[in-house]
Amino acid sequence: MSTDPLNALRGTSFCPACGCIEKSGSVRCAECGTFHSVAHLEEREAPPPSMEKPCPIVDPASYSLAPGGEEIPIESFEESDAVTNWKGGSTDFTMDEEEEKPMSRVDPDELVLPDPEELTSSSQ
Repeated sequence: MSTDPLNALRGTSFCPACGCIEKSGSVRCAECGTFHSVAHLEEREAPPPSMEKPCPIVDPASYSLAPGGEEIPIESFEESDAVTNWKGGSTDFTMDEEEEKPMSRVDPDELVLPDPEELTSSSQ
């Protein structure tokens, strides 16, 4: 008497998101990446209010294009002239001097097309 083929599924479960069969107790699906438990989540408290940076209050009407509005506020951002030179990459972003025409601008009479093949059978 042969063994039951369903015994191969003992100790397995399926992903409720994609239906992939996987080992029981898996925290994350190997196929779709869905987490099945919250064991990987870390409980953290929110930062105290004293650590929050105060946001300037800006009147939305300042950005209106209506005539007679207030002047647009001048904003400043942190700028840096520091340039990072990356080394060790193998990607070459140089552009070739010869540029091909886009297909929408190619004249159909200039295209070199192969001769068509006959697809009829010889046993008629």
